[in-house]
Amino acid sequence: MSPFILQHNASRIFLICILFILSHNTFVNSTFNVDYTGSTLTVSIGNIELIHHTEDSPFLYTGNAEADIDELHGNFKIDEYLIERIALTDFVVHSEIPEYIVSFSRNGEYATNVTFSNENNVVRFMQTPPGINRYWVRFVAEDDEHVYGGGEQFSYFDLRGNEFPLWTREQGVGRNKSTITTFNADNTDGGGGDYHTTYFPQPTFVSSRKYYCHFSTTVYSVLNFIPRDFHEVEIWSAEPGEIYFDIADTMLELVQKLGGFLGRQPELPEWIYRGATLGVQGGTDAMLAYVDQAKEYDIELSAMWIQDWAGRITTSFGSRIFWNWKWNEEHYPNLREEIQNLKNEGIGVLTYVNPYLNIEGDLFKEGDALGYFVKNTAGDTYVADFGEFFCGTLDFTNPDAYEWYKNEIIIKNMIELGLSGWMADFGEYLPVKDVVLHSGESAEVMHNAWPALWAKMNREAVEESGKLGEIVYWMRAGYTGSQQYSTIMWAGDQFVDFSRSDGLPSTIPAALSMSMIGCGMTHFDIGGYTALYGYSRSEELLLRSAEMAVFTPMMRTHEGNRPKENWQYYSSDSTLRNFARLTHLHHTLTDYTKFLVSENVNSSIPMQRPLFLHYEDDDETFGIAYQYLYGRDLLVAPVAQEGRDTWRVYLPKDEWVYLWDNKDQSSDGEYVEVDAPIGYPPVFYRKSSDWVDLFKQLSDVAMVSNAPGTTRWAWSAYFVMATIVVYLFTGRKKRRRPTWIASFATKLFRLLRTLVHLPARIIRPRQTR
Repeated sequence: MSPFILQHNASRIFLICILFILSHNTFVNSTFNVDYTGSTLTVSIGNIELIHHTEDSPFLYTGNAEADIDELHGNFKIDEYLIERIALTDFVVHSEIPEYIVSFSRNGEYATNVTFSNENNVVRFMQTPPGINRYWVRFVAEDDEHVYGGGEQFSYFDLRGNEFPLWTREQGVGRNKSTITTFNADNTDGGGGDYHTTYFPQPTFVSSRKYYCHFSTTVYSVLNFIPRDFHEVEIWSAEPGEIYFDIADTMLELVQKLGGFLGRQPELPEWIYRGATLGVQGGTDAMLAYVDQAKEYDIELSAMWIQDWAGRITTSFGSRIFWNWKWNEEHYPNLREEIQNLKNEGIGVLTYVNPYLNIEGDLFKEGDALGYFVKNTAGDTYVADFGEFFCGTLDFTNPDAYEWYKNEIIIKNMIELGLSGWMADFGEYLPVKDVVLHSGESAEVMHNAWPALWAKMNREAVEESGKLGEIVYWMRAGYTGSQQYSTIMWAGDQFVDFSRSDGLPSTIPAALSMSMIGCGMTHFDIGGYTALYGYSRSEELLLRSAEMAVFTPMMRTHEGNRPKENWQYYSSDSTLRNFARLTHLHHTLTDYTKFLVSENVNSSIPMQRPLFLHYEDDDETFGIAYQYLYGRDLLVAPVAQEGRDTWRVYLPKDEWVYLWDNKDQSSDGEYVEVDAPIGYPPVFYRKSSDWVDLFKQLSDVAMVSNAPGTTRWAWSAYFVMATIVVYLFTGRKKRRRPTWIASFATKLFRLLRTLVHLPARIIRPRQTR
């Protein structure tokens, strides 16, 4: 589908995709049941009441408001002045066959015609009154109901009790208005974020009452789950679009239905299962040195990710990439040849791209001369500030610009270079003030659609090159439609700490919320990304996140925005050894991981799953946000606090086995406390699993090395003893030195030196696959 279809209406793009998918849906859909008497109208599907309209609690409100939306560095300040909100208390049913047509109004004014179509269970707004620009839609809620979705949500998995504005943007630094980190970020550029800010919003929610609701709109909207007796969705448009519903007998079937409805992610390439993807920088020689180091430490290696392939610049935020998307031959000499050499060894090379071009680069100048960037109201190229450097934004609504970027940058400069993949970053920055698009559409309408179009371009480039299934690209920003275009998502830029609002723990509810909206394959930066305000990544954080990454489809490191300040996988001998063992664990899981990928691709069953997908009879599972099922048979409870060596885990009713000692742990649904030293995260497997033999191999993957932190202690002792030896042998000439002290110091010096340089040995069981 060509991008210039956009000139009609952004939401129609997704409607076309959705209707195509629905025509291939294998599930039988229930139909609307509309009952009305007097001033009451109810709408149900099956035995689930969705709408209960009365004069006191109407289904629809309409009104007017003025909005002010400012942007800086992808952070948006959104203010609204509400002029009027009118409850549409009256209704008239005009037709029942072949579909219900109901007109809602207030004393005959503000008439809004709504159809309830049994074809695909869709609610459509067919006629809306002039002079309004807001709608509020209400649905039935129950007091003990749980609600999930809303896109990728980092702070809350269960959305009840909060409201969630849906607008793609930077997620923010800190994301908690009560913390000093968020305070500092807000004072810098308004970039602190909040509990709801996300790269990937989506107007979709899934209820524990076993129905889903999806809105086709792309405009700013708000999911409000604060009231206990109703859910309310606010839509900033006079054209609310369509609302889709479906129900299922189980939560698992419901998620499958929604995934089939929205579109499924493609298969991952075979090479991704071989081990870790190592994020490094510094040029060709540096990359190859890291490859040699990985081999020396027996790190299972799938790919090298060199995000600085196009060159580097330095800003106050840290080391940044030069956004001119072509191979910088001075920075990476002989890269084309080395890519092929590494590919011959089974190691891929990955890079980085986004839909913006630095005005200092030749690619910007070429695109600008062709008129391919978003314009301002004066007709000039809109130049955006990305934090001490400035860029043009490719206009996706210009078909020539779209094809130029796809063919000249992604295909020619990247795929034809021999790359195995890339980070397809950003997509969420499209401003709305003083912006003119080629299609003539409003930037407010297109803003949320932008990252899905960016994903679509990447998918087309890979498919047209015949490389789907060989190349992987990962994205952070998204919206409805991203599911079928992106090969895998990632959680974006976490802070380098253990905070639930923006640190390592936040990636767990993020993955679970994505699993509920059709994005069943996602991962994160090992160790987080953002180091600011005196914070930097610790060894503990790096290893705790790496052990969690074992139980995700893609195990990938990132040096972060300040590589020299952050602890890296290569920062010490001890870290290298521990990290190497974790890569072996990930590789040992290959067959199981591939099976989970196939489930996601073919059946929309997510890889990382909330516990209730398989234990919905257990009420406790609906509130668990910080542990997950990795497939049907592994229960993972990552250690998400600093300084812990034990962890509390909830085990639903089943026969469980603790992964690291293979001891049985029967449960009727209870919390247990387990030992959890670094490198051994709390993981249980089902005793009845078909994968038991494979899981038992994991406990046999051991390492002969010092425990985390030991190497640093050894180096300290090494230094102390070296100082003693030097003092004893080079002190004042007249000083008498007992011979036995000098001899003992020398021997201890040599022993510590041997221990510090002890080669890492990974002991793995014989593989059966």
